[in-house]
Amino acid sequence: MTFSNEDPFNGRVPSTVPLSRTPLSGVLVQIRFPEVLSIAKVDHVAEFQQRIRPQYPLSDQGQSHVLQVGPAGTNQTVFPNWRFMDADRGWRVSLTTNFIALETKSYANRQDFIERTAAVYRALQTTISPSFVTRIGVRYVDQVHGEFLENLAHLVRPEVLGLSRHPHGHNITRTWSEASAITDVGPMRACWGLMPPNQTHDLDLMPPLEEPCWFLDTDAYQEFADPLNFDSDEVAKRVSELATRSYGFFRWVVNDDFLRACGGVI
Repeated sequence: MTFSNEDPFNGRVPSTVPLSRTPLSGVLVQIRFPEVLSIAKVDHVAEFQQRIRPQYPLSDQGQSHVLQVGPAGTNQTVFPNWRFMDADRGWRVSLTTNFIALETKSYANRQDFIERTAAVYRALQTTISPSFVTRIGVRYVDQVHGEFLENLAHLVRPEVLGLSRHPHGHNITRTWSEASAITDVGPMRACWGLMPPNQTHDLDLMPPLEEPCWFLDTDAYQEFADPLNFDSDEVAKRVSELATRSYGFFRWVVNDDFLRACGGVI
């Protein structure tokens, strides 16, 4: 039952252990930029779609609602939310007037994720060309159930399990813990806990199960009071740093037995 001794927020990040039975239920990277109103127009988005269409041939359109409060009262503006998906619908690019996001339930490894992210950013820079970035965020959501849940006390760090380790913990049906930290690459928020059947805290990244589960949701991010110039290579580099630090926290939370149970070779 070996846990990482590295500082999860500033220390060395352990080498990646590939997992054939990944606990990940969803991964999301989002960058925000100052409003580009022309994204609301089909013609302006068409070239961007053409650039990414070989990887994301499917598309649909939703709506984003922006609420503005001013002296004259409250005004709500509706903008398109363009969505582009791969043929298996395992990857989705979402584009609105002030953010672009890449989301997947088919995560293979960090390198593949960063390469896909960089390709989407290059397409955005060469077509729509946002001037700045105001926020970069990377989220990883893990979800385990069944046998994992029964053995959780032997797989996850005791400090994280909290009340569920109490002698009467088997009576507990739901817990929620949250922590905020400063890391060497930016702030991090993490939440974790037990979730009853048919419930979730995020429908997109953690679909509800018909049985209880335990989840870990890590959000590492950077925000810029002085906007960062939009450069696809620089943004992809920062995404990689945030994703790597998130992995360091994950490795601090779980032990080697957890990794072996997920098909990892230690």
